[in-house]
Amino acid sequence: MKIKKIVSFFLAGIMLLSFSGCEFIENLPFFTKDEPDEPPVIETPEVIEPVDPNWPVSVFGTEIEKAPEKVAVASPALAEYIYDMDLMENVVAVSEFCGFAGAISYPSIGSVRLPDMEAIKEAEPEYILTFSAYEESLLIEIQQMNITVINIEAPESLDELRALYKEIALFFKGAVDGVSFGEDYVSEYDSALSAIAYSGEQKTAAFIRALDYMMITGGTMEQELLSAAGIKNAAEAYSGYTFPEENWKEFDPAVLFVNTDLHLIDLETNDLYKKKTAVKGDKVYNADIDVLALGSMRSFDILKNLLATLYEDYTGGTVLEPAYPSMYKQQ
Repeated sequence: MKIKKIVSFFLAGIMLLSFSGCEFIENLPFFTKDEPDEPPVIETPEVIEPVDPNWPVSVFGTEIEKAPEKVAVASPALAEYIYDMDLMENVVAVSEFCGFAGAISYPSIGSVRLPDMEAIKEAEPEYILTFSAYEESLLIEIQQMNITVINIEAPESLDELRALYKEIALFFKGAVDGVSFGEDYVSEYDSALSAIAYSGEQKTAAFIRALDYMMITGGTMEQELLSAAGIKNAAEAYSGYTFPEENWKEFDPAVLFVNTDLHLIDLETNDLYKKKTAVKGDKVYNADIDVLALGSMRSFDILKNLLATLYEDYTGGTVLEPAYPSMYKQQ
C-alpha cells in the first residue's frame, strides 16, 4: 500500500514538470544556456598628449603650427638680423648679396627680383621670409612647391627694429620661449649700443651716401644710431636722405664720411664739394654708410670706427684713413 502511494507521488511530480516545461528550468538561478562567458571589460585610461605652449603661434600675420625646421631668407638685412640673434640653425638658404660673417656658407636662392627657382626647389624650405614681395607669377610658382612665403615690413626706426627682433624670436622659438628670448636679445642690443656711446663734446660730420645731395638726414634709423653714439649730423635738420639744394651754402662740416664707392678725387672734381673745408683738408673718410641703414650689430662696428676717427680719446674703434686717391696726393 505504501509503495502505491510513493509511485503516485512520483507520477504526479513528473506531470507537474511536464506542465511547467522549460520555463521552470530557465528560471533556476544556477541554469545557463550554452553561451560563452564574456571577458571582463578593462577600461584603458585615455592618453593625453602633452600640450606644447609654444605652438601654434601667430606671428607676421601667419599661424605657425609647429617649430619651423627649414627656412629660407630672401632679404639680406633680414638674414643679418637672424644671424645676429644666433637663430640660423634652421635656416637652409639665404638671399644673394648677404654681407654678414659666414653668409657664404649658406646656399643662395638669388634675390626677390631674380630668384633662383632651382635653388629654392633644392633647399625645400617650409617658409621663405622676405622684406620684398615676389612678383605674382613667381609667388604662385613658389607656393606650388608647398612653400609659405611671409612678407615682413622692413624696420625704419630703432623701435621698429626692436619689435622685429621680438617677432623673429616668436617665429623661431614659439609663443612662450620666443617672448623671453626676444626680450633678452633686445636688452643685449640696447646694452651694446649704450656701450659704444661717446660722452665727450660732440663734433659735427656729414655722411654722404651718393653725389650730389644724398646723405643721412634726420628721421632715419641711421640718425638715431648716430645720436645714440654721440655724433652730431650736419644734415640732421632735414629729411628724406636729401640735403636741400637751396641751403647748400651753409653745408660745410669739418669732416665727411663717404660711402665706400666714393673717394676724395670724386669730391675734389665736383663743383658742389671741391671748396668745402673737409675736402680741402683731406678730412674725407670711407665708411660703409649703407650698413648703418641696417641697424644690425655690424653697424655698431661702423659706429665705433666713426667715433675713433672723430675723437682722439675714443679707443673703441679703428681710425679710418682718408679716402684717397686724391688729385693732389696719391697714397
